[in-house]
Formats: sequence, C-alpha cells, structure tokens
Amino acid sequence: MSDLEAVMFVLNIEYLGIVTVPVFWLLFTLRFVGKDQWLTRKWIVVQFIFPVISLAMVWTNSLHHLHYQDAHIYEFNGVYGLLTAKGPWYIIHTTYFYLSMGLGVFLLFRRFRTTEGMYKKQTFIILLGTLVPWIANILVVFQVGPFNSLDPTPHAFMIACVIIIFGFYELRLFDLRPIARNKVVDSMKNGMLVLDRFNRVVDINPYMLNIVGKSSGQVTGFNFSKLGLDSTSWVEMVSTDKEMNCELEVVVGGKNMVFEATCKLFDEGKHPYEGRLILMKDITQYRKDQNRLEKQASELKNLNLTKDRLLSILSHDLKNPLGSLTQFLDMVQSGWVSDQEFRNMLPEFSQNIKHVSGFIENLLEWAKSQISGEHMSCVEFNIGGEIEKVISLFGTSIEKKKVSVSFHSPGKTLVYADQNMIQLVIRNLLSNAIKFCEQDGEIEFYLSDHQDNVEVIVKDSGVGIPQENLKKIFSSESFTTFGTNKEKGTGLGLMLSRDFVLKNRGEIWVDSTVGKGSSFHFTLPKSAPINPQPDPNTQKEVSKN
Repeated sequence: MSDLEAVMFVLNIEYLGIVTVPVFWLLFTLRFVGKDQWLTRKWIVVQFIFPVISLAMVWTNSLHHLHYQDAHIYEFNGVYGLLTAKGPWYIIHTTYFYLSMGLGVFLLFRRFRTTEGMYKKQTFIILLGTLVPWIANILVVFQVGPFNSLDPTPHAFMIACVIIIFGFYELRLFDLRPIARNKVVDSMKNGMLVLDRFNRVVDINPYMLNIVGKSSGQVTGFNFSKLGLDSTSWVEMVSTDKEMNCELEVVVGGKNMVFEATCKLFDEGKHPYEGRLILMKDITQYRKDQNRLEKQASELKNLNLTKDRLLSILSHDLKNPLGSLTQFLDMVQSGWVSDQEFRNMLPEFSQNIKHVSGFIENLLEWAKSQISGEHMSCVEFNIGGEIEKVISLFGTSIEKKKVSVSFHSPGKTLVYADQNMIQLVIRNLLSNAIKFCEQDGEIEFYLSDHQDNVEVIVKDSGVGIPQENLKKIFSSESFTTFGTNKEKGTGLGLMLSRDFVLKNRGEIWVDSTVGKGSSFHFTLPKSAPINPQPDPNTQKEVSKN
C-alpha cells in the first residue's frame, strides 16, 4: 500500500465521524434548547440519510471522483500533508455540514439572549466550544494561508475539550439542562401543553397525554383539535390572544374529571405572541368536596328553618290552646263559671282540642320521619279506595260545614307506595280543603291515569291562597293561616305531605287563585323502582302558580 493509499484509508475512517457530526450536533442542540417535540423517531431517522449518502460517496470516490477530483501528498517546510482538489459532492456535503452547524449555533445564540444566570453561562460555554473547531475547519475548507494542506481541526477540538471540561467542573454544565427539565416536567402531576402560534402541539408531558388518552406521536406537531378536547371553554382558551383561566370537564378513563386550566402566552420576537403554555390541574376532589359542603350547608339551613318553624308552632299553636283550656278548667274548678256558661263554651274548646289533636298527630309523624327516619313499607294498593276511606272519616266535619265532597274516578287505579303515608297526605289535603271552604262549598277529588304514574287532584272552591304564601306552602318557612271559621293552620301538615310524596318518588304542587279556590296535585308511581332504595332527595318538587 502506497503512502497516498494509506492516508486515504485513514481519511475514509475519519469520515465516519465527519459525516455524523452535523446530525449529532443538531440533535444535541435541539434537546438542550428544549425543542424535544422535533425529536420524533421518524425525524431522527431522516437526518441520517444524507450522512450515509456522503459516506458512500467518499468510500467509492475512486469510481466517480465526485468528492475528491484529485489527491496527492504535499511537503511544506518538512511537514507532509494531503492536498486535494474538491469535487461537486464535497461542496454539497460541506454546505449541508455548515447549514446544520449554523442552525445549531443560531438556536444556541437565541437561547443565550433569552436566558439568565447559570443557563446563560452554560449556553456561552457550548457556543465557545463549538466555534473554535468550526473556525479551524473553515480555514481548511477555504484554504486560508498555511491551512491549504495542514488541518488544525484536531488541535481545535482539543481546545474545545478544555473549554467543555471547564464548563463541567466550574459551571456544572448539563447538571440542570435538559436533564432537570425532563425530570420536572415528566414527573408533574399537572397536565402541561405547549402550542405554537398556529395552535400546533409542540410539547406535551405524560400526565397531559394520560388526560387526552393519546400517545406523543399521535398529537405532537398536529393541531390542538387532535387532542379531542372540544368544549367551548377549551376552544375559547386556545383562540383568544389573552391569558385566561377556566374549568374543563373531561372524561378520563371512563371517569368524569374537572380540571382548572391556565393559559399563559409566550411573547417573543415581532409577533404579538409566539405560542401558549397550558397547565391543567386536577380539581375533581376539590369540586366534590365543595359540592358536598354546599349541599350540607343547604341541608343545615333547611334544618334550621324547620327547627325555627317547629319552635314557633310549639310556642304558639300548641301553647295557646292548651293555655286557654287550662285557664278555663281552673275557672270552672274555682266556681267562676256557671254550668250553663260551661256548656256554651264546650263546642269552642272541643274545636281547640281537635285542632291540637290533629296538630300533635302531624307533629309526631313529622318527628318520626325527620329524626329517626321513616320506615317505608311500599305495596301496591287502590288509591281510589283510600280516598273514599278518608272522605268517610271526615263525614262529621263535612256535614257540619255543609260542604259537598265528590270523587271522580276512572275505576280501580293501582299505585305503588307506602299506604299509611299516602293516607296521611290525603287526610291533610282534605282537612285543609274543608278548613278553607265557605259554607255550602264544594270539594272534588280527581284521579288522572298517566303512563308511569297516577295523578291525584284535590280541588276546592275555598278562599284561595295569596301569592306571597304560595312559595311558602311546601317550605320550612313559618307562617300561620286561619280557615273560614277561624280554624288555625300551621302548615306543618303540608310540609309533612311534601316529604311523604317525595319519599314515594312523586311530585306535589298547587294551583290557586284568591277568591276562586285551590287545586292540590300529587303523583304516585304505578310500579316498584328499578333501584330498590331510591334517594328521596333526588325527586323533584314542583310549584305551579
């Protein structure tokens, strides 16, 4: 083997590193400056195509002389070197080499301008270590002075190594960047997404990929719509040129989750913004806790209202009748009231005792359902038969007030509910209707058979309910009313009726016009529920005015 052949053999081996330097340099630079979204497997493979072609052109140069047109040994002041005539492919290879190196230097220089502190020093060391061998190589390529046949590049690389070693020990080069970035971002328990100014995904962390249920290759480089987050708030967030916060509901792994999304804009260069950073924080448990607290606060408020109403009823509607009766009996016992006066006052006191008796009955039922929980025993029964029983039970009160009571039924109508509860509801509605009807008034019962339920209607020709009291009818707010014969009403019966109807998966509401009467409606299901233990709090209460 001649000296020229030996030199060319060594040069061919060197080109294994020469052709791959631009690729590895570009990969390193992109990773260092945070352009990981470019480093897809397909993109990396494409970058090695040109180096492989260049290597093939060098190794087969003796066949076509496209890389080196001529080469021979040259002596200069006692030093031997290789003098070559550059071919067209050498120019193409060199152009590619410098373009790759130039792109890397450009990215580093831009990073140098936009960073501070340790990052800025680290970037400067890399730039300096890169420029030294690059300048040396430029001197060789353009045959400047004595570098026509002598290549100082190896010596320049030695200088670059010294610079890099200095960076390792003095500036902790690579201790923080990019290793720390990957560790921090990839281990975040919040979703992170970076979009460019065209709303293309340029960076996304594993947590965000889990939220959208996709892999990095499926979304990186594509428009944000590829993520599948199509809510109005999401579209607004990626469309506006302002920073914003919003809440997004997303189905993750079959579960509904709530995220707090924060959008921050990147402002670089001549454009108003170059892209945006979106962070998504899981607040599902926080929202559940907040909703539970709000529900508990609402329940506590209702309990307080119920307690206030109960105390008001006990202090007025129970205390006063019993107090009057006690005083009257004391007067009788002391001889201050004659027998005739005693007989004359008996009807009034009898009415008070009936009022107290009915009130205590409702109070006990309400206390049983509210304090210890009501045991429900649902069966299928004929609702029309229960209405007829209650009408018969109130026969004396109906005759005394000369009220006409009629019942319109389509026939045997079956419902599925707690029979005792519904009987109490019917008793309360009929008692109220009698109480607020004038002499010779009318009360009508109707049954309306629907597909899934039966509607019970109790219509009277009484005095009606004022508008301000309609909203209080089924609430816990305390108010007192008087019937046409001064019969006192506390509203406890209607409140109890509401609770019992809701417990039986029904609805209850009232229509009323002052001076024309009222119409109370409630529904009951025809069949047993699919869920054997329905939650009564989920039922609706309707008030139709």
